[in-house]
Amino acid sequence: MSREALTTIVSRALTDSEYRSQLLSDPDAALQDYDLSEAEAQMIRNLSSDAFDELTMDLESRQSKSGFLGGISLMGEKDTVDMDSVLNLMMNKYGPGGS
Repeated sequence: MSREALTTIVSRALTDSEYRSQLLSDPDAALQDYDLSEAEAQMIRNLSSDAFDELTMDLESRQSKSGFLGGISLMGEKDTVDMDSVLNLMMNKYGPGGS
């Protein structure tokens, strides 16, 4: 898994609305500068706007339950979450075998 590339892509999509729009409308262009396996690229291509909204809500829920802050910004670049949690949620929900 290209964990570093996935981390960058997902954190950027969660915090940069223009990149997120490009990722949703033209994923090949949005992913061209990242070293991903075909399976990883396909997983990202399959994400919808609703998936990003759901990831954000799941992360905010986990964050409020744990009180943990640390990795990327979700709201106004002040609150942050652990990127391992982001990638684990994404792989579990949207990766091979996910929903």
